[in-house]
Amino acid sequence: MTLRRAVEWCGGIDAVGDALNVDGESLKKWISGEEEVPQPVFVQAVGLILEAAATKSPRGRTPDSNDSGRKERPH
Repeated sequence: MTLRRAVEWCGGIDAVGDALNVDGESLKKWISGEEEVPQPVFVQAVGLILEAAATKSPRGRTPDSNDSGRKERPH
């Protein structure tokens, strides 16, 4: 899921492959679950997602599990 999110948020397979210094075929195998993601690649992918999240506009964000999708605070 982490790599899939990185691909969604960071410009596609090629962009993520370049950022992680891995080839697209390896990324596809890891995303599909065919092969296990090496821990260093996973950690780098998390960093890419955090960086992308920090630069995205908060208007377009989806609710996370902490706010239960609520738009108003409960009374």
